[in-house]
Amino acid sequence: MHKQTVYILHKNGADSHYIGLRYLLEQNNMILKYREFSVVGKMVKAVKKTDWQSFKKQWINLFFLLSLLFRKEKKVVLGIAPFDKKLKRLLPVLKNHQVYYHTSWTCWDKSFHPKRNKSEKIFKVWQGFLEQQTKHIFCVSKTSKKSLLANYNIPSEKISPVFHSINPKFFKKTTKSKKPKSFIYIGRMLPEKGVEELLNFFAAAENKHLQLTLIGSGKLEDVVQETAKNNSNITYKSHILEKHKLLEVLSKHQFLLLNSKKTKKWEELFGMVLIEAMAQGVIPIAANHSGPKEIITKETGILFTEGNIKEAIFKALETPPEVFKELEKNTREEAKNFSVKKIALNWQPILD
Repeated sequence: MHKQTVYILHKNGADSHYIGLRYLLEQNNMILKYREFSVVGKMVKAVKKTDWQSFKKQWINLFFLLSLLFRKEKKVVLGIAPFDKKLKRLLPVLKNHQVYYHTSWTCWDKSFHPKRNKSEKIFKVWQGFLEQQTKHIFCVSKTSKKSLLANYNIPSEKISPVFHSINPKFFKKTTKSKKPKSFIYIGRMLPEKGVEELLNFFAAAENKHLQLTLIGSGKLEDVVQETAKNNSNITYKSHILEKHKLLEVLSKHQFLLLNSKKTKKWEELFGMVLIEAMAQGVIPIAANHSGPKEIITKETGILFTEGNIKEAIFKALETPPEVFKELEKNTREEAKNFSVKKIALNWQPILD
């Protein structure tokens, strides 16, 4: 018997964002496949780099997009940045299909968005799409749903906050004891992640007794590597792909740092690493962007106003042992709300 397929159509999204959906579909004998819509540019890059595997992948994407013109009623989950003008070109391709929109964006009043687009025509295209052409909207947070309802004529029952789910491997219990006064940052090495401020703080003479581990890659990688080389209390590890290895490193630390800096077109909209750390009892310390605000409470971690990372770190260090133990217990319990089975239930409307 032919299994029904649900397609994720995005520019270059992360498969890890759909763990819950994949689990739901598997339980209902359905398949999840990933396709991309930015084909031409990636195809050209693949040729220039003689990356024939990527070139082949783009041909598959192109064939899929063309096939949609001659088929009907495919279930397609579209992941595209708010007010992206590419939507106008995609809609004719998707018109005969069941289209579900997936977004993490939390500000829908047009005042703040990644594309800096001010075209009223594009805003109208998006309005029609959100209000009339989507079968359902899945958003990563309650804040996102609230903003969509405030700015568009969309029934509340048509929007479902699905959040993200934790890879089950992060719930594995380890016997590793946590290093005292240890902090960890996992993510991209970029200015908007506040990496330089973290390096300056932990490299200061008065903070040499504190331990900082940084894991990830990005344009500040050389700066991080050089700082770690000159400071014995700072450790740098390149991007770790294997979940079990990442888990081992993460579980040895007491606190996770997420020092995000809002830019003209970005803020921290969720923070996968937050819930992964919480599953290991690592206390999250994060800037109060829209994503972390929905995940962290005073019972599970520390939220700070952007720019006040130093105060937040000192507050963490002053945490009495008994309070720390309670926080650790609470974070582990809260993380269970992001388990694959629980998050899968939020995707239920896609089966209708």
